[in-house]
Amino acid sequence: ELHNMVGKFYSHVTTFKTGWDQVAQALWKRYPNPYSKHVLSEDLVSRSIEGSKLISKRLITKTNRLPKWLEKIFIGDSNQALMIEESVVDASAKTFVTYTRNITHTRMMSIIEKCTYYVSPENEKWTCCLKQAWIQCSIFGLSRATEKFGLERYKKNVKKAELGLEIIIDRLFNSGRSV
Repeated sequence: ELHNMVGKFYSHVTTFKTGWDQVAQALWKRYPNPYSKHVLSEDLVSRSIEGSKLISKRLITKTNRLPKWLEKIFIGDSNQALMIEESVVDASAKTFVTYTRNITHTRMMSIIEKCTYYVSPENEKWTCCLKQAWIQCSIFGLSRATEKFGLERYKKNVKKAELGLEIIIDRLFNSGRSV
């Protein structure tokens, strides 16, 4: 389904100089952090174990400021956005995959993100994260500008998410000294 989306696509790999086990633990505790002030709440919807995999579904509420030119079009839309995050953690394969999508404001823009955390092939004590995002607007006449806005905002937020996760890793495993 993801590969058939029309719109913008973005892919980015980053490496955390931290082991997979620690990154996986930090991912569950990544909110709040100084770079996630827009995250208002996170709620566990379901969790199950299937073989060696932990499967979870969470509801995340975020603030979602629109640019002025979009606010005029979407008068009355809430500044809050609800996201569903589905994750599959496979401790034996050392992978942590999240699929996140917005379930509000989908008339304006759909964003689907897939993040895959895995042991770095360069150094087994490091963790890589492949982030992939698909951004789509289906409103005739607005799709190109809205998708461009969504892509640029996403790119800025990727760096903030990385910095926020680094802070959580530091708090959990380095007593908050290095960041």
